[in-house]
Amino acid sequence: MRSNGDPPLLARVRVWLPPRRSRGPAPAYDRDQIADAAIEIADEEGLEAVTMRAVAARLGTGAMSLYRYVERKEALFELMGDRMLGRQDWPPLTGDWRQDLRDLAGGQRCALLDHPWLLRVWSGGPALGPNMLAGFERAMSIVDGLGLNIDEMFETVTLLHTWVNGYVRTELDELAYFGDASREEVQRAMGPYVELIVESGRYPYFTRVITEARTPHIDSQARFERALERVLAGIEATLPKRE
Repeated sequence: MRSNGDPPLLARVRVWLPPRRSRGPAPAYDRDQIADAAIEIADEEGLEAVTMRAVAARLGTGAMSLYRYVERKEALFELMGDRMLGRQDWPPLTGDWRQDLRDLAGGQRCALLDHPWLLRVWSGGPALGPNMLAGFERAMSIVDGLGLNIDEMFETVTLLHTWVNGYVRTELDELAYFGDASREEVQRAMGPYVELIVESGRYPYFTRVITEARTPHIDSQARFERALERVLAGIEATLPKRE
């Protein structure tokens, strides 16, 4: 099964193919068990700590035996991303496309905030695993019936997915920038410099944001919901007019 000379993409695809029958003992693990062990490590130590050796140790086996199931680390990440999507508790579809897309975006954001390493796993790749495919079908069904053709449906779902990933990446970067500092500590640290900027009169829009805007002063959930409503309004504006 294992071939170090193959590109990572082939290993990612092959992990979803039916296992070849062999005369040896029955497999001791399944994909979910392997993925769960890798997810535990990623949650505790970060994605960089997820190695074939570490996952094998978590399962109580040798690294070489793990290669019977997963060829390389990239394929292991594939299992992790698919498993995480399957572990999400998605609310039932309501039939209201706006609410269903809100729920989809909100669930994606919560998963990414709870497991920041998922940003690297859920970004960019196609839906190959069974949970990913089921999630894709669910998302596409939300925008079906809105008068969009298949390209427009796919673009709409991809737009939302990509936007949420980018939004959460910014949230996590901001958290990393300010660390554990409270809002009061941030204001004390930045206040004198911000006052100089405002008093200079050279940055009128920045000044208006500081003195007039509500968005910087509301909680992160409310900011996300406000931004999401703009995305949904943009999607609605592109829908075919109904007679």
